Amino acid sequence: MKFLFAKGSWNPDDWMVAKSSRWSYAHGFVQESDHLVNPSGAWSDEELYRDHVTEVYASMLLKRKLEGKCRIASTMSFDHLMAPLIVIAPEMGTSADGLHPEFRRHHEVVLYNEGINVWRYDWIDGKAKWTLAAFLRAPFEAKRKYELAVTVEAYKDTRRMTVECGGRTFGYSDDALQLSYWAGITGCEGRNRFYDFSVEEGLPAHDNASDGEH
Repeated sequence: MKFLFAKGSWNPDDWMVAKSSRWSYAHGFVQESDHLVNPSGAWSDEELYRDHVTEVYASMLLKRKLEGKCRIASTMSFDHLMAPLIVIAPEMGTSADGLHPEFRRHHEVVLYNEGINVWRYDWIDGKAKWTLAAFLRAPFEAKRKYELAVTVEAYKDTRRMTVECGGRTFGYSDDALQLSYWAGITGCEGRNRFYDFSVEEGLPAHDNASDGEH
């Protein structure tokens, strides 16, 4: 399953705008000729990052949950420093006004100029708490397209996430990962562009016996 985000090439009805509990608003994306971009005004890159990072968050999720081992990928870029991402969300709540699905527990896999961060969000006492669960430090260039890919799978007695981008691969294990989840894209903290989104479903389960203990 692949969505091309060029004008007229995808159906917005397949997606739902998702809200962060951190912000009072819910934004969708702006359609450009061959991509989507988060609403980011006419500000220069420096102005946006300095004064408006809390105003440009936009997120959308596929309307149906994914099940089991899947590889989720999106071609994306950032204009300045950060921060387009893939989001994996096993559960959703509802915004206070009842109009939008709102993130609860989820993971964000974030591309930016100095690497890739995996943020784990927990929902504790009605508030989001986030921790840096994994990271890669490597240079990524502004205004260059990268395919960021995330695979979630069962692994031994836990779950594992594998992240691929720009010829680099890393992974980590986390009991909080689930094998039933919504997936989508988020643009934030700068001007972010998304060109496509794809899901490979029904991938064979990992053969735990093939992994040695090193």
